[in-house]
Amino acid sequence: MCKFSERLRDLRIDYGYNQDEIASKLNVTTSGYGYYEQGRNEPSLETIKNMAHIFQVSTDYLLGLIDTPNHPVYYSITEDLSLNESEIDTLKKMKQLHLLREVSQQPNENVKRLHRYWEFIKSEQELNNH
Repeated sequence: MCKFSERLRDLRIDYGYNQDEIASKLNVTTSGYGYYEQGRNEPSLETIKNMAHIFQVSTDYLLGLIDTPNHPVYYSITEDLSLNESEIDTLKKMKQLHLLREVSQQPNENVKRLHRYWEFIKSEQELNNH
């Protein structure tokens, strides 16, 4: 529950609450809430659900199962293609740079080429990080 405790504390601080305020919202004692942040006690499922509601995050995020505050929303484009908001934003940026149009002119070749370049960039980054 280490990740849970850290996220709980970080969210409380990010939202500008003190432990008394969160404890009151959760209908628990301040020391009881403090134990959650210290990892000395585990909240009930109902309390975890209420915490997620207060901080507007998913319970999976609080529990450390995912690393983004909420699950991504996917939009169905066609029967076999869905994109999340981040992917749609990436396509918009590629379109603004006219890259999407250029890649679309010969998609098979150009996507393979982009993939090779991307793999090269990632390997260079790994070398620089070591």
